[in-house]
Amino acid sequence: MTLTRPAVRAPAHPGRPRPRLILRDALLGAVAQPVATATAALVVAAVCLVVLLTTGRSAATEREVIASIDSVGARLVTVTDTRGTAGIAPSAVADVAALAGVEWAFGLGPASDAHNADLPAVGVGVPMRALVGELPSTVELVAGRGATGPGEAVVGSGAFARLRMGDAVGTATDGALRVGVVGHVRAGGALAFLDDLVLYRPGDYRPDDGATGDAQAQSVRFVYVLVDDAAAAPGIADAITAVLRAQDPAAVEVSTSEGVLRLREVVAGSLGAGSRQLMAGVLGGGLVLVTITVLGAVAGRRRDFGRRRALGASRSAIVVLVLAQTAVAATAGAVLGTGAGLVAVELLTGSLPAPAFTAGVATLAVLVALLGSLPPALAAASRDPVRILRVP
Repeated sequence: MTLTRPAVRAPAHPGRPRPRLILRDALLGAVAQPVATATAALVVAAVCLVVLLTTGRSAATEREVIASIDSVGARLVTVTDTRGTAGIAPSAVADVAALAGVEWAFGLGPASDAHNADLPAVGVGVPMRALVGELPSTVELVAGRGATGPGEAVVGSGAFARLRMGDAVGTATDGALRVGVVGHVRAGGALAFLDDLVLYRPGDYRPDDGATGDAQAQSVRFVYVLVDDAAAAPGIADAITAVLRAQDPAAVEVSTSEGVLRLREVVAGSLGAGSRQLMAGVLGGGLVLVTITVLGAVAGRRRDFGRRRALGASRSAIVVLVLAQTAVAATAGAVLGTGAGLVAVELLTGSLPAPAFTAGVATLAVLVALLGSLPPALAAASRDPVRILRVP
């Protein structure tokens, strides 16, 4: 009987180690060259720190300014019955509030001159309007409760003082309608005008002179709409025009804060332009420094690379090894520099750039380091191992 030896399968890709071995060699190489590794890490850390202190600081400021602009002013869409004859149905407020991208919507009816019914001698009057829908959460309830039932009203801070109400309860009348005041509210910003109004819920409540409350709320004079995104305000304004039910659509005007929107675009486009140019310069300088550092590190390991090539390592394996070693140093430097930069920006401005911006800076710094190490890696892989290992 003849015995045959089983065939030994040769590796499919000689000279190309597995990724795990490449990573292990990269870690060992980084530890074996502490000066080069520390230098590359410090360069990347300095890049991240400088970028966050310049562009990151501007980005944090830009973020705060845009957030302030977007708070209400740039996102507010106003529907106005310009002639008082549009006949906007109160039910249209709910239709507008149901649109995609709308955060809240409420309507106000025609104004009448109201007085404190308990102090008929006080001649100071304030505007009283029917409230359709819910007031936004930014309108603060100072005392009492919100108006929920027909004939109930809340009074803004300015109107509250002029009506001389001692607390958050009382009665207001315009001579035809009598409403019960159950709360005191305070508004600010783009809704500061609500402070001068008496806002009542229309419905079945007792009129003074036999008129019905519904007659005062058959139509809405103003509709105020807050959209989620200021950039979407013009599109939502068109959608409001399409769904709004009015007897005379020609008398309806839908307006956005165009001036505020233009200001937002200017701020978003130009506030950090100079810092972005500086960031490009810092990244370019980091690229040059990393290239010089890795060139020195590759020169110190030329005999190691020569032995690897002589033992069958492919050129691509040498390139990947150098890039992996640089990636180890760059990642450590990016973590260190990003952490220090965020602390510095927080101390200087009291705010932080967006997480996506911070992650982008760290990732870009690592990519720049890898790009800078590519020429030295190609140079190390292209050398003749015989000449490197030749003994003089």
